[in-house]
Amino acid sequence: MIAMTRVLGYDVGMSLTLILAFIISTIVPLIALWLIRTLDLYGTGAFRTVIICFMWGIIAFGAAYGINTFMVQTGLVSRIVFERYTAPIIEEILKSLILLFLVRRANFTYFVDGAIYGFAAGIGFAIVEDYSYVLGHGDAAMGVAIARVLSTNLMHASASAMIGIAVGWARFHKEPFKLLATLGGYAVSMGLHIGFNTLVTSKVPDVLLLTYAIVVGFVSAAVIATAIRRGLAEEKAWIKETLGEADRVTAGEAAVVHNLEKVAKLLTPIATKFGKEKSQQAQKFLTLQAQLGIKRKTLEKLSDENMLARTRSEMDDIRHEMEEIRRSLGTYIMLYIRNIFPPEAESLFGDVGSRIEEMKSTRTSDSPNAFAALGGKLGTAKPASSTDNNGGR
Repeated sequence: MIAMTRVLGYDVGMSLTLILAFIISTIVPLIALWLIRTLDLYGTGAFRTVIICFMWGIIAFGAAYGINTFMVQTGLVSRIVFERYTAPIIEEILKSLILLFLVRRANFTYFVDGAIYGFAAGIGFAIVEDYSYVLGHGDAAMGVAIARVLSTNLMHASASAMIGIAVGWARFHKEPFKLLATLGGYAVSMGLHIGFNTLVTSKVPDVLLLTYAIVVGFVSAAVIATAIRRGLAEEKAWIKETLGEADRVTAGEAAVVHNLEKVAKLLTPIATKFGKEKSQQAQKFLTLQAQLGIKRKTLEKLSDENMLARTRSEMDDIRHEMEEIRRSLGTYIMLYIRNIFPPEAESLFGDVGSRIEEMKSTRTSDSPNAFAALGGKLGTAKPASSTDNNGGR
């Protein structure tokens, strides 16, 4: 009976450890994916497509596992060659196949989308790979899960995102530069993966190994986040250049779109007076305007007639959705949006600024600033006397 209790206790303990390890292996990578996606200010990376890429990552793991197992078991490659070179190359190719498909679609806007979609595919792949490692390490499952979500997971996601960035950037270029840019993305991605695997399979003290792996993971993710911010800055410039009356966007609305990173605060009065739902509708309306401006710019960059036609069709869909939201919001809310940054305010502040500069230019050595000059004039003014005050008598 005592022996049976110990066995059951051991099994229960092991089960709890595995459950917690699985939870960590799932939640932490998904949080990383969520954080990366929140960087997509203009919402060009569709949530549905992010989910598809995530699911593809899971499928890619299954395919890679089958190919890698076959190559090792048949002796096509040695175990060390497989771990350091073959596996990284095969895995990056398989993870990226979804990106090569999506980049041909009109709703794939720029390399910001590529980075997010690639990151999603890498996270899907990494989570299932985590499960296989957790199941194979028994008592050490918790430690393995924590170590991997802080290192290998981020490496997998970042490597795929690098290919996404490359194909997204190459999208607007012609051959042979388009091919060279794409191959360059693959080279960087595979190089990162091969370098990572080479060191983690080397005879290095565990502490140094774990430290290196975590640093590589976080630095890689930081590089992807920086690239996304750079892409967003370019897209913001596109919006400023293209968004206007051609798409029935007033100057006031365009001014708010240019400050979309502050939109939640700017729309607070709408949420207070009309409710959160109306505020969310207004934010959606402004985001659609931003997407419309970005797509108008892509029309100038695309050369493929089929993609141009699909992009114009998507722009029509966006305009239709905007009209529906505009009617739903009503006149009062639309007037508020258009007057958050009224054109008159810009000219007013510009006039005040020019007057201040003019006052500065009139400074003299006796009057070090405008206030001193004003004080001097007041001090030399002749005081009014009773005779002056009653001079009319």
